[in-house]
Amino acid sequence: MEPCPVQTSFSIMIVMALLGFNLHAQTIHVPADHPTIQQGIDAAVAGDVIEVASGIYNETGLTTDDKQITLRGSVDSEGVPTTIIDGQHQAILMSFSLQNNNATRIENLIFTRGGADGNAAVLVFHARPIFTNCHFVENGTGTDSGLGGGVYNLNGAPQFHDCRFIDNRARWGGGYATWETGQPDHPVFTGCEFIGNMALLGGAMTNMRSQPIISECVFRNNLALQNGGALYNDGSDCCPHWNGNFTLRNCLIEDNVAGDSGGGIYNGFFGLPVIENCTIRGNLASISGSGIASEADMTPTLQANLICSNSGTQEQISGNWINGGDNSVVDTCLECPADLDGSGQVDVNDLLDMLAAYGTDDQGDCDGDADTDVNDLLLLIEAWGECS
Repeated sequence: MEPCPVQTSFSIMIVMALLGFNLHAQTIHVPADHPTIQQGIDAAVAGDVIEVASGIYNETGLTTDDKQITLRGSVDSEGVPTTIIDGQHQAILMSFSLQNNNATRIENLIFTRGGADGNAAVLVFHARPIFTNCHFVENGTGTDSGLGGGVYNLNGAPQFHDCRFIDNRARWGGGYATWETGQPDHPVFTGCEFIGNMALLGGAMTNMRSQPIISECVFRNNLALQNGGALYNDGSDCCPHWNGNFTLRNCLIEDNVAGDSGGGIYNGFFGLPVIENCTIRGNLASISGSGIASEADMTPTLQANLICSNSGTQEQISGNWINGGDNSVVDTCLECPADLDGSGQVDVNDLLDMLAAYGTDDQGDCDGDADTDVNDLLLLIEAWGECS
């Protein structure tokens, strides 16, 4: 006897309801339906989408209460977020805690001037939210205290896609800091930018007892007063998931400064990080490892990286490291203005970057005239292939 379609559909609905799915998900508009973001969150149930109109919202202490919802801001014609959560340096802007799923999505929001008393703008505690196209700007209270000016992650596994961390401040990890992850997952960063952040340790990011996967990200013009101009990495030998085994892949790390060691990256205690297909150039340190510095208990594996024009120390790479092959470590980077992503070659990725900037800004400028036009396109085509 074949099952009745009506009975089957009804059974599926019952199962979905028991599992907590919202069979009638709705879109809540702020401020049209509710005047504040938190009131919109309070009114939402699992599966709902909260769409927040453009504007400045002076709200602090926001929390999703472990709801499986999407909080989505607005964007302009170029996809830049126009919904701003401004804490005026008074308090934490938003927190996530005790969340075992990654069904909470945060999209198209600018978090700015958050954090007080050494706290970050956004706190993640044993939670797994996914941030997409979010900006963390001018958060934190200085380099004297605090972990993570923009985001502090404690035992969580957040994901960040196409996010920007700009001009944030903290003692550890100006843009982002984490402490102990891997229960069971680790953080993920894809297509993010860390620019102009500052800290005592880890100008852009401090990674402690965590194994994030960081891919296609840019770390530029960050400052560590001591170690790790862009990234400070530390681990523990107590258990495998707390080793400092980050993975850095297809990233650009340039023009960062460390007051002591590791102009680009500093590896401290215990770990086997992997750095693959990255460009590490133009970074500065004064004691050791202007590009990468690793202490005795850290042994990074480097493969297919371009490391050049890092200065201030005797060696661009200091400490132990495993040569995975195809690395190029040279004193001076080749001039190759059409190599927009710093990969050492002009290819389809540079073409896509130029097309995205074409006629709008100077991010694809190859001829030095402060715009992106047909002349830049012709230069890129002419330079196609390996930089030489």
